[in-house]
Amino acid sequence: MADSRRHRRRTAGASSSSQPRLANIDGWISDPGKHADFVNSWQERKIMAVKFIRLDFFRFYGFQFPNTFVEQGLMHLLEQKGCIYPDLIRVFYFNLRYRDGIISTKVKGVRIILDDDVWTNVAQLPIWDDAVKVHLGLEDFNRMMTFQSFLRHPERQTNRRQLLVGGFEVEERMIHYLIVWILCPRATNHAQCSEQDLLLLYGILNHIHIDWPALIADTMVKAKKSHSYQLPYALLISRILEFKGVPVEGELVQNIEAVGSEIGDTTFRQMRFITRGRVLIHKDDDHPDVDEDDDPVSAAAPSDAGPSNIPSSSSTSMEEHSTRLSKQ
Repeated sequence: MADSRRHRRRTAGASSSSQPRLANIDGWISDPGKHADFVNSWQERKIMAVKFIRLDFFRFYGFQFPNTFVEQGLMHLLEQKGCIYPDLIRVFYFNLRYRDGIISTKVKGVRIILDDDVWTNVAQLPIWDDAVKVHLGLEDFNRMMTFQSFLRHPERQTNRRQLLVGGFEVEERMIHYLIVWILCPRATNHAQCSEQDLLLLYGILNHIHIDWPALIADTMVKAKKSHSYQLPYALLISRILEFKGVPVEGELVQNIEAVGSEIGDTTFRQMRFITRGRVLIHKDDDHPDVDEDDDPVSAAAPSDAGPSNIPSSSSTSMEEHSTRLSKQ
């Protein structure tokens, strides 16, 4: 499916029709025969909650993943904010098609192809020759061994059916949160770690060049096919619509506010993280002989910090993970 991004033909920036496209179903969808299907099955489809972060905020608290995400080319995707167009996002998914390795859609008469032009100019993602579709699987990948390598106390892991992220190291817990809310978002089961989550965590922490365009495209197609799946990537799609010249005058606009959307100190409290100086720890790992009161979490100027307990080489093998686990 990732082959669609290799298609470099530029699409027209506006409808070929001389009539202006209205902000209603007649303007959104060219084929009147599809109007009833859209109204009955798509007009009320839920759009996934939008989240974004400021990487400098996390650098201040000693996280290393901001630098790792910059290496992955994800800075823009993670930090983007602005407005979204809910109705047009639904039309985007309604008309989404995958054919002959090309993913395309049509909104208000404008054909949109998800190709390198979109991925590099709108999402600002790198196109690597050695990119790996990590989300589809890795050879000799050991699901349980990888999961245990991310735990603060792997010896306490007794439930092998439900892989819950509450026991993760602070760094790995935050990366997982960003995976399920921004990079490969889903609306439910955020506390559980799926095999795809584990694959992405492993790839990120081992500095593998992940094929992010393929992951995003596959997630979009999955959302299209499953009516129980809330529609993801609202911010990215809204920027794609603007980039391709889709008329947005008169359309419903929703501004994304920082309160409720920005991932930061509120998220720390929800995860039961507390600060000790400029270090975040899990509340269960706090030592009462220091201070019983939690230090307040507040944003501050960016600063790099010390090392993190994560693999640092892209060649880290499952055997090395096992060795690391046995030493814990």
